[in-house]
Amino acid sequence: MYKRQLYKVIGTFTTTTTDNKNRNQNIRLAVDSINGMVLKPGQEFSFNNATGNRTKEKGYQPAGAYRNGILIEEPGGGVCQVSTTLYHAIIESGFKTTERNSHSFAPSYVEKGQDAMVSFDGYAGPDLKFKNTSGSAVVVRGSLEGRTLKISIVGIPFLEAGETVTIRSEKVRDLAPVAPTYEENPSVPFGTEKVVTQGSTGSVYKSYRVLKKNGTVIKEEPVSY
Repeated sequence: MYKRQLYKVIGTFTTTTTDNKNRNQNIRLAVDSINGMVLKPGQEFSFNNATGNRTKEKGYQPAGAYRNGILIEEPGGGVCQVSTTLYHAIIESGFKTTERNSHSFAPSYVEKGQDAMVSFDGYAGPDLKFKNTSGSAVVVRGSLEGRTLKISIVGIPFLEAGETVTIRSEKVRDLAPVAPTYEENPSVPFGTEKVVTQGSTGSVYKSYRVLKKNGTVIKEEPVSY
């Protein structure tokens, strides 16, 4: 009983979803999959293993998602907001990720360079992982209330008193728009061109894990995953 009283929220993060019903359905299913998961000391969490393949058979709906830099409609669109929100909770808890990937285009629900992209075909795909390196079990808690997505890590604090961990990102360079792709279209008059989708300038961001004590930075290291 004494040890249970030591448990508290050691990291939490909140993002705001859109009003897209399909997207929010996908987010809710993913949150339900990870809510209540317990990680024993030394155990590794895998987002893809926790949610499984995000298919329409499981109730996932078509919604906007990026694939190879292109916005498409596919079952599970929006799930990356769950992994991104969890990513920040992981960092704020004091843990480090063992795998984290970023989108080719920055999403709007978090600062640029601070997202965590996931994708899964039932066998493999970019994942979000972290290992419980503390000496006690931790629990993942998640909820979607209206458009408020909140994910927390509950455990026994292992950071020293006054220590906090956050993410900082900065732009490294701009990227030129991708080269145009030409497709023949019989409905367009001969000798003319029609722009279907205008290319946009991209950017490359670098993220840092910032450890502070009583508000003073004592360590800063690149997020390499």
